[in-house]
Parts: sequence; structure tokens; C-alpha cells
Amino acid sequence: MSVLHGKAALITGGSKGTGLGIAKAYVKEGIAVTITGRAADALAAAKADLEQLVPGAQVLTLVADNKDPDVPARVVAGTVERFGRLDILINNAQEFRTGKALQDITEDDMTATFASGFFATWRYMTAAYPHLKSTEGAVINMASGAGVQAVPNHGAYGPNKEAIRGLTRIAAKEWGTDNITVNAINPYVTSAESERYEREYPEVIADIVKGIALGRIGDAERHVGSLCVYLAKPEGKYMTGSTFDVDGGAFIRP
Repeated sequence: MSVLHGKAALITGGSKGTGLGIAKAYVKEGIAVTITGRAADALAAAKADLEQLVPGAQVLTLVADNKDPDVPARVVAGTVERFGRLDILINNAQEFRTGKALQDITEDDMTATFASGFFATWRYMTAAYPHLKSTEGAVINMASGAGVQAVPNHGAYGPNKEAIRGLTRIAAKEWGTDNITVNAINPYVTSAESERYEREYPEVIADIVKGIALGRIGDAERHVGSLCVYLAKPEGKYMTGSTFDVDGGAFIRP
């Protein structure tokens, strides 16, 4: 039995892509999971997928739009009410508004990006803090190489993700005395969105893959999910304030 069996995790944006991959890795460890998303049908499909993968898996689904400032406290409270505890917070949900030059980004683009990303991450973290302090838990925030590498046409998304990394480092220092670890991951793995994009623009994806040192796009469960498992285990609890690049060498940095 996994040392994580019986723990509880909250995964925002857990109905698809990276979030669902993490949820799959977690239920295999016996972790109860809350997954959020904006579409009830996608959440229902994800719940069925998880329960088929691990019969008896404990899965709570909550429809949530992270741009609503009242949502994080409600979702955290619902998770604790259902599972009696909260050990792991995964901030993954994010509106993805890219493809515009800086001068073409609208006020709505910038507001929606930061509201669903940075501000939601901060709100979830502060709502979860008392529970994570009690369980000496872990926070894992999704950042992006688009921010670290200042990728053009990501003028809202990139700075937002860098703000999340900054928040991660400060929380790691402030919460270290509570034995709460706080880390960030820069993932580049397949998702329903990336697969749709590949079908529509195969030449773009082919060019992207050429820039990946390993020559392939990663798998959400195998590569990101497994790291999230490790960071929640005792073996991973001496790393905090770090950013982990899970991108096959797409963005190799000092």
C-alpha cells in the first residue's frame, strides 16, 4: 500500500489534460481527489474514467470557474467536508489566451488570464493553508516555459505564469516552518487541446517537436503525474521553492 493511501488532493482543472493525468496518478496511489472544471459533462466523464481505472476510487467533482473570487474557498471547504482533510493542492486550471502580439492583447485577455491563473492560485493557496498546515502538506503550481523563456505572442499568459512562480517561491519560504512544501512545474505534455491543435495544424506541432531535445511530447500521467506523486511523498518533501521542467528538454535553462 502506498504511503499516500488515504490522503486527499484538490486538483483544479482536473477534468482533462495535465490535471486529469495527475488525478490518474493519484488515484492509483489511493489518494482521494477533488477535480474541478467549468463543464459538468467533462467532469462526469473524467470521474467515470478515474473510477474505471481504479474501482472504488474516491472522486469528488465540483463545477468551478476560477475567475470567480468566491470559488476557491468554496471548493476547499467542499473537499475537506467530503474527505475530512486536505494534503495536496494542485493549481492547474488556467485560461489559455495566446497568439496575440503584445499591442493586440485586450484588457479582457489580460484580466481573464490573471484572474484564472495567478489570482486563483493565490486564493486556493490561502484557503487551503490551514488544512495543509495541519497535514504538513504540499502545494504544486503549474507554471510554463512560455514565461521562463519569454515566448513571443504569450504577453498575458507568460507573465501570469512567472507571477505564479514568484508566488511559489515566497510561499515556500513563508510556509517552510509549517512543513508545507511549495513547488512549480513547467509541463509540456499531451492534452485534449494539444491533440486537437495537432489535428488542425500538424506542421506547427512538427516544428515544435523539432525543438524538443528528446524529440517527443510527454505524457501527462506518466511524466507530470509521477512527479506530483513524488513531491507528495516523504522522499520528495525536502524540495521546496523549486521549478521542475517536464518538457523533454524543450527549454533547457541554467
